[in-house]
Amino acid sequence: MEIVTTSVGLEMLMRWGHFLAGITWIGLLYYFNFVQTEYFKEAEASSKSDAIRGLVPRALWWFRWGAMFTLLTGIAIFAIRGGGMSMDIYVGALLGVFMFVNVWMIIWPSQKVVIASAEAVAGGGKALPDAADSLAKAGLASRTNTLFSIPMLFFMGASTHYPHGFSAVAFIIAVVVILILEFNGAYPAIKGNDLVKKLPAAGKMGPMASVNGVIYCGLGLTVVLFLIVDML
Repeated sequence: MEIVTTSVGLEMLMRWGHFLAGITWIGLLYYFNFVQTEYFKEAEASSKSDAIRGLVPRALWWFRWGAMFTLLTGIAIFAIRGGGMSMDIYVGALLGVFMFVNVWMIIWPSQKVVIASAEAVAGGGKALPDAADSLAKAGLASRTNTLFSIPMLFFMGASTHYPHGFSAVAFIIAVVVILILEFNGAYPAIKGNDLVKKLPAAGKMGPMASVNGVIYCGLGLTVVLFLIVDML
């Protein structure tokens, strides 16, 4: 018997997958930033090393593949809908795409170096020379993702309940704000690029260094982007 699935039914299946993957991804993002990082600040060296070698790789597996399937199901929803959605969903999607890029291009490659360094030390060797730099890159990119996640969740949730038209001016301004923050978050990983060298220096954690700070910054960014979208 042939099973026929309507486009609406297929879209709902993709939305379900999008929610499941997104909850996995963002839940682990908050775990890393709000729980693990704070624990590592006060943990003994042996406990921290054991967690980096045993716990972190497992958490990162779910983290990065949660990000992957969130992106893929999101793209599938766009393909089924054929575009034409309200501007808030495009702002939220842009934030999500940059978060995905940070996971796969900065956080995961950097964390692999940190894990390898911990394994080397545990085996009686020396820490890898670029481990500290890699940890800093991953930390800033992860904090940037936490910053982005707060308005991203707002705009994704608002898309059904707060629909409105598309303003090119508002969208461009929102994109510029997001690009500036993404440049700051990705700077340590791309500062060796010749083009980037010509741009102003960035890569500052600033108030995002603390848990409260990154939450407040995320709430502030949400308000700023909301006002841009709502008023322009």
